[in-house]
Amino acid sequence: MSTSESSRSPRRFLDPERIQLARMRRGITKAELAQRLSVTPRTVAKYESGLAPLGVAHTLEEVLGFPAAYFERGGAPELVAAEVRFRAARRTTARERDAAVAVGVSGVEIDRWISTRFVLPPVDVPSFAGDNPRTAASLLRGVWGLGTKPLPNLVQLCESRGVRVYGLPPFADAVDAYSIWRHDTPYVFLARRKTPERLRFDLAHELGHLVLHAGETCETTAQEREADTFASEFLMPAAGLTEYLRPNPSVHELLAAREKFKVSAMALAYSAHKAGRLSDWSYRQMCIELSARGFRTAEPGGMPTYEMSRVFPQILNRSSSARVDARLIATELNLPLSDVHALTFGTELHPAQTTEVTSDTTRRQPTGRHLHAV
Repeated sequence: MSTSESSRSPRRFLDPERIQLARMRRGITKAELAQRLSVTPRTVAKYESGLAPLGVAHTLEEVLGFPAAYFERGGAPELVAAEVRFRAARRTTARERDAAVAVGVSGVEIDRWISTRFVLPPVDVPSFAGDNPRTAASLLRGVWGLGTKPLPNLVQLCESRGVRVYGLPPFADAVDAYSIWRHDTPYVFLARRKTPERLRFDLAHELGHLVLHAGETCETTAQEREADTFASEFLMPAAGLTEYLRPNPSVHELLAAREKFKVSAMALAYSAHKAGRLSDWSYRQMCIELSARGFRTAEPGGMPTYEMSRVFPQILNRSSSARVDARLIATELNLPLSDVHALTFGTELHPAQTTEVTSDTTRRQPTGRHLHAV
């Protein structure tokens, strides 16, 4: 049903895209939904082709956990799994990827809701399509005025350049992370299933996709390698490593540098080897010792907390004059409150003091200082 048609006459049926999105979010097939609704699979197929009567909304609410009004709204942002590059695509099922896509649609809707009420930083994410990933990372550091020093809070840095960074709720978080461009706005969705250091790398990896692969619809192994290479150079530039690591450093010295760069010890060892700070023999010995200490699967003594958003604590501030909270967003967009909490990193549920985006070479102010109500 077109927008013009729905504006001329009252809606007679539920929105088929909303039914499909809610089903995808719950990770169930049409046949499974039919079983839960006590109808035939053919009936569900009709529902998702535009023939679901309005009276079914409350039954769908009970089964899928979305408010009944969600299924009556049209205009869902268009997003399909085929155009998304999932960080852990090979390790995930189609259901998990579909759930992540459905969550992304909700994230875009929340972002639109926020953008009509608050002034967010303008998008400043240049394209380096066709460039070598390491060159692209160096160029982006130059454009953003970051020099070669360790980066500050990466979530807030991306937010300050107009990148919308959202969380992923359970089940959808199996994909680890993904990024998309939607109407000239870049989005990154992150799962908090890894260590803070690895999550930071995931965000840099997705940033690599945004600057290197915008407009490319085919996911390839080569693109994943390029995004990894970009992330390594962006977080740990070879020129910066020479300042913080002497040639063939000890494990103690490597771990001291790890605290500054806020990356995993194994990732830093790899980058140090690539930058010529570790010889082949020293790199092998470093990996053996780090593995023996448990750094292959964990990050002992690493970052104590995840890097937090600067935007969401400013918006979801009950003491502010705007009086915006997650429940208000969920109510106005007819979304499950739990998904709104997850997408906004549980800001209301787990308030935490955030780190300012500051460095000697960062000229722009933190995101929060640009944010104000319309």
